[in-house]
Amino acid sequence: MFDAFIKIFISFLVIIDPLASAVYFLGISKKFTNQEKIGAINFATFIAGVVLVFFLITGPLLLSVLGISIPSFQIAGGLVLLLISLQFALGTFLRKEEVVSKQTSIMIIGVPLITGPGVLTTTMIMVSEYGHLVTFFAAMAALAVTWLILKFADVIYKFVGEKWMEIVSRLMGLLLAAIAVEFITKGVLSVLK
Repeated sequence: MFDAFIKIFISFLVIIDPLASAVYFLGISKKFTNQEKIGAINFATFIAGVVLVFFLITGPLLLSVLGISIPSFQIAGGLVLLLISLQFALGTFLRKEEVVSKQTSIMIIGVPLITGPGVLTTTMIMVSEYGHLVTFFAAMAALAVTWLILKFADVIYKFVGEKWMEIVSRLMGLLLAAIAVEFITKGVLSVLK
């Protein structure tokens, strides 16, 4: 059970890539007060958690209603993750765009930066392999780490700089690609059985 928790936790952490969200957050929160920054982090993480938990509960039921098998979803989900990982690795995932309002920019951090297609796909696959409970706790642990990284984004930025944050983000992209290939391989092997 602990091994499964660690595997799922690391998978979520790699896919969420909190440092990428931290870079974006630093960009949009330059004119925020300290109180606004804390409020933004809390709200973004809360929204991300609500969407993740909703999908964790309803996702398998949705697959069942649509008649989609887990192996088929593993293959499709793996391909989606592979595309996302390539964007991370090539540094094209985050584009610095002007946003309409503070509220909109905060929402972007929650969904899709923290809880995006990759996280939702991983949630479905992990639930099918390990069950709801361990997936839930691992996902919440990853969100807690993400919250901490966003909270101390200023400190991390001063300590490592944007260049190193981007390098780590690209390495996360490579790890995410490996996870994606594993999902695809498992799905294909299940279909061929």
